[in-house]
Amino acid sequence: NKMKTFKWQRSLQMPVAAPLEIVWEIVSDYYELLKWFPGVTSCERVEGAPLQGVGCIRRCTVPSPPERDGMELWADEKLVAMDATNHSYTYVITDTNMDWFQDYKAILQVVEGEEEGKCLIKWNLQLRELMPGHSEQDVTAFFSSKLSSIVKKLEEIASAKKQS
Repeated sequence: NKMKTFKWQRSLQMPVAAPLEIVWEIVSDYYELLKWFPGVTSCERVEGAPLQGVGCIRRCTVPSPPERDGMELWADEKLVAMDATNHSYTYVITDTNMDWFQDYKAILQVVEGEEEGKCLIKWNLQLRELMPGHSEQDVTAFFSSKLSSIVKKLEEIASAKKQS
């Protein structure tokens, strides 16, 4: 089993105007991706215990781009590590119909922010292949814009929680 070489690796991070505890509670709920990850149309458990322990797999679907003629795109994401103490988890794509995501690994972590009541979300990403016809800059821009829409969503959820 030779080591996989990842062509593209980035560590993205963004501040979130919400407390670490609340943000971690939201993002660590492995099967509830739909709540906080814009663009995902469904997320279901395909393997493993409902209690989302390491080894469980979720299937996420996203809308098809126009060139795919309405074919639904999906990826099975396996939780390979969960570190509640350091508020981080690692997941990999085990199966997908998106070729460029065949070897994808990500670590999501929430850390304390500089200011009271704020935190930082870190997304460490590795891809073996770049999307066909896309540069490293394109891929970085794609994930960065994804992260900023995630942050927006997390802030909305957190402020609604505060008010309830």
